[in-house]
Amino acid sequence: MSSGQTWRPFTSDTDAWLGVDFMEPVRITSVATKGYIEDDNSVSYATSYYVSKSGDGVNFEYYTESGNIVLFSTDTSSQASDAEYVDTQSLDLYTRHMRLHFQSWVNDISVRFEVYGCDDVRSTCSGYDENDHIEGWYTGYPTGNANTLEDIYCIDVHPERTIEDCYSDMGIEDGTISDSQMSASSENSGTETAANGRLNGGDPWVAATNDLNQWLQIDFEDFVTISRVATQTTNSKAVTEFQLEYGFDGSTFYSYYQVYTATATPNSVTYNDLTIPIRARYLRFIPTAWSGNIGMRVETYGCSFGKANNTCDEIGDAGETDGWMTNWVYCRNVGSGVVPCSTALGMESGLINDADLTASSYKTDYDGYQPQHGRLNVVSDTFSDSCWVTDTTDTDQYLQINLGTPAYVSKIAIQGSPGGSDYRTETYYVMYSLDGSSYTTYEEDGSSKLFTGNTDATTAVSSTIFTPFKALYVRINPQSWNTYPAIRAEVYGCDYGLSGCPEWYSDGFTTPGMYRLALPNTGNAYDHVYCPMDQLTNGVASCKDYHDNGQTTDGLYWIKPSGSAGLAIYCDFDTSEFVNDVILMEVGHDYENETHVSGTQYTGAGSYSVDVTYAYASASELSNLAQSSLRCEQLLYYSCSDTYIYDSTPTQYTWWVDGSGSQMTSFPGAASSDSGCFCGQNGNCVGGVETALCNCDQNLVPSRDGGYIVDKSVLPVSAFYAGEFDQSSDYASHTIGKLRCYDADPSTIPTSCQDAADSFGHSTDGYYFIDPDGSGALDPCKVYCDFSSVKNAVVTKFEHDWDSVTIQGITGSGKYGLEVNYNGVSLAQIESLMAGALRCEQYIEFQCYLGTRLRRSNRAWWAARDGTKKEYWGGATDQTDKCGCGVLGACLDASYGCHCDSQDDLHTLHDSGYLTDIDSLPVSQIRFGDTGGSKSATVLLGDLKCYHQTSSKMYESCYHMKNDGVTTDGDYFVDPDGTSSGQDAFLVSCDLSHNNTHVKQMFGHDSESRIHVTGFDVAGSYARDVNYDASWEQFEAHFSLYNYQECEQYIKYECYESKLLDSDTGWWVSRTGETMRYWGGGSPDQLSCSCGVDGSCTGGSSDMCHCDARDSTWATDEGYLFNNTYLPVAQIRLGDTDSGEGYVTLGQVVCYITTRKYANTCKM
Repeated sequence: MSSGQTWRPFTSDTDAWLGVDFMEPVRITSVATKGYIEDDNSVSYATSYYVSKSGDGVNFEYYTESGNIVLFSTDTSSQASDAEYVDTQSLDLYTRHMRLHFQSWVNDISVRFEVYGCDDVRSTCSGYDENDHIEGWYTGYPTGNANTLEDIYCIDVHPERTIEDCYSDMGIEDGTISDSQMSASSENSGTETAANGRLNGGDPWVAATNDLNQWLQIDFEDFVTISRVATQTTNSKAVTEFQLEYGFDGSTFYSYYQVYTATATPNSVTYNDLTIPIRARYLRFIPTAWSGNIGMRVETYGCSFGKANNTCDEIGDAGETDGWMTNWVYCRNVGSGVVPCSTALGMESGLINDADLTASSYKTDYDGYQPQHGRLNVVSDTFSDSCWVTDTTDTDQYLQINLGTPAYVSKIAIQGSPGGSDYRTETYYVMYSLDGSSYTTYEEDGSSKLFTGNTDATTAVSSTIFTPFKALYVRINPQSWNTYPAIRAEVYGCDYGLSGCPEWYSDGFTTPGMYRLALPNTGNAYDHVYCPMDQLTNGVASCKDYHDNGQTTDGLYWIKPSGSAGLAIYCDFDTSEFVNDVILMEVGHDYENETHVSGTQYTGAGSYSVDVTYAYASASELSNLAQSSLRCEQLLYYSCSDTYIYDSTPTQYTWWVDGSGSQMTSFPGAASSDSGCFCGQNGNCVGGVETALCNCDQNLVPSRDGGYIVDKSVLPVSAFYAGEFDQSSDYASHTIGKLRCYDADPSTIPTSCQDAADSFGHSTDGYYFIDPDGSGALDPCKVYCDFSSVKNAVVTKFEHDWDSVTIQGITGSGKYGLEVNYNGVSLAQIESLMAGALRCEQYIEFQCYLGTRLRRSNRAWWAARDGTKKEYWGGATDQTDKCGCGVLGACLDASYGCHCDSQDDLHTLHDSGYLTDIDSLPVSQIRFGDTGGSKSATVLLGDLKCYHQTSSKMYESCYHMKNDGVTTDGDYFVDPDGTSSGQDAFLVSCDLSHNNTHVKQMFGHDSESRIHVTGFDVAGSYARDVNYDASWEQFEAHFSLYNYQECEQYIKYECYESKLLDSDTGWWVSRTGETMRYWGGGSPDQLSCSCGVDGSCTGGSSDMCHCDARDSTWATDEGYLFNNTYLPVAQIRLGDTDSGEGYVTLGQVVCYITTRKYANTCKM
């Protein structure tokens, strides 16, 4: 801890841990940590962490107190002020391995630490029981003599979960091990046989010849744990050096890694502890050196098998083969490692279906005795005595289990009836088959193995298959029973370990169906895969081929695209992602999450690299899949700070590798045939250098390049390389999305949302697979079709990859840039789908804090779909340096065209509105800056929406619809001055059933909710621009209709110690940009609210509004505005809310339209 160095993980995240192996179990009473002083004199330190413990270094569990995981929190205030401060945390932990898992930190995880505690010596293993049941060697006083320390081996007993001694003699000396259990390579005479090789016996075992091929073998007839051996010599017959071998089946043996020595002194005993205890059935002593003749007497020490809780790894370490291991687990080498092969195969869990359970017969007087009830530990809710019971009491009866897919079987467990009848099977045979017609009876030692079953009806009795067999069908054949043969069973084992359908086919399985495969790149995970055995030669090329052949069940299928040897792929035949029929194939990989990169070791070009490993298949195999699919896409982003993709020479430092292994010179979003990124091909990368190829190339501030790869010929991403991290502050990250491929019948794919409705009869809102140019050069893509929102138009929505972005600390004009990726839909596809639209719109908003500027000094802009710089904002139409308020001439600072250009250093201001120029949309990039110091800015960008007419006729107004017989209320496009000239059509809401003579036509906007206003003291310093679905020119066209109409708009202000109109504190702005200093219900002539008209305001007749009294109670001024010349309200301005506050509510514009004036009828 006192070292000037520190430990720091490569990446500071919550997966980071720091551990220690004490080499033996110890008691830990406290942990101390200390931070580290960085080069800039800042302090990095951990502020919280978990502690975990382990006995074997593999399986860890978190430290708990009172059953709860403990999160240790450090003294942050002391560490922040003193880098040498030592934070100490108390605990009571007994372990060999310990880890600290860091959960929070300051700057970076940077830790120096120490652990305090002591060795823990107990008299016997049971004394360690309270200390977490850790198996291993300990120091203790097993004889009870406090002056005699010995090593004792303690084992974790399962399932009792207590620590017990594991160094007891195993019965060679006292005869528990019988003569028949002892054998040898050779024997010298009748009195020096293998059975004579017992510790403290008379004559020893003596080999007939003295060479290195001799051995003495013990068969324990069960699996045991051996922790110590003892050897003893006699005169002129002394083994002085030996090794051990162990085995599981009596034929294959493994060498133990240590060589042991023994004394040559006659009758002396040498004890040798096994550092790593042996678990086996057979043990051999192999003499390697001797004095006189080979001779020895032995004893072994340990305990019964099945108490240790280890894994199959020990079998693998011993030679990567099949065999039995701890807890009666059979381990099997599946080619890529040794895995457990004693897993329940699905009787109890229900993975094996009822239809797969059949029987020779079943007792028919009770429905609970059918074969589907023969499941271990399962009692039917309907039948209390549910189990399989035979109808005939003879030895030919059987319960047959179809495992669903061939498997290895290593164990069977049975129990009897659960309901009191005491039906049970006492002995049984096991038969198995791969084809369901030819069965083999399981044998041991050359004869059929008769397994022992139940002595009561409810206890499950397990029987081990010492030589596991391959089977698809298993039969349990009762041979003796109580009253009736009755069985509830489970079958244990494992899968074959085959990784492809061709392997199954080569193994003799030729019937198409589901087979279990060990899928590549999944950590040997098994899953069911449909294998088309009758079509393996030519192969089923795609999920679509399966679908065309009638497959509709989603799942894993074996396909063989052109050029591929075959792979398993998940086929989502009718993905819920789309309304129309589309098949989705999605493949995940190991780098889907954002991966951070930093470190000066990555200075050179491509010096950082990762290979992308896909589930189920290699990148080259998926390349074949991509090229045979209708459409594929994959997301790739590279976020950077002071790291290049290309430098100015240009040398490429960062790149990705395609599915064929080729380095790509282009980045996603750009044409794959060119070099650079999307911004480089448009000439608008950040940094102000027109020749820059990527945003990352010329910028010292955080930037991002990338987007969707949709060129099928280069998919998928197989690797990623980065470089140019020449300073410790340089950092970057990459995000690589899943590979997603789509297939569909081309004849079922519409060319637009309008075509989906007109040609295919679709009317359900949702995502559709659309091909903009049919069989042309453009691929199909995913768009959202809204058929229900507008009655005479379909809405096509193009979503993109971010809703808002906030920056701070970036000075200069447009120094921050962010591309807009429309979720895999290219700008060319969007342009094609926009054609013929009534209207396209995209909402954009700029929020500025502490004086960030928008258009003043050209600080921020957006780029059109062709990359052209656009110097106006939402609410303005191609009017340079203007936002919506600038069009009205009503910005906070009248000298400028946007609110944010007023440089208000007290408030967050907003400039917002819709962009509607079809020739420019959608927004392809946003650029802004001017956020140095404490200033900040946020840009919000909505989805692009386009409206296409679906009805044959466009009406001037809702009233014209009513006159033409339209009766359905809702949203409609109308065009007051006709479709051939003037303003474009716009969106309104029609209440066609208002009354017999009028209709209600309503104009919605973005400020209809109740809006809180506070913190704006100066008169009119709060500004709320109101954005409508129609432009001011379109409103003018509407009000110019020859029809008679009365229009109104409700407005309300709720106030607390806040004036409204007094001292010109508040006002509203008309669509013509005029300042209107009266309120709803008030008089334009009197400049009042409604109470000012009749002198009823709270503050007296001199006040024009209730709010002008500034009372410390809530008051309200509300009413309707009526004058068509000024409506609608284009902007609301308020003030006097620094110590007070208010809420403003603005209703829709509502027009009552008819052909002539009716007295007092329009609102009835």
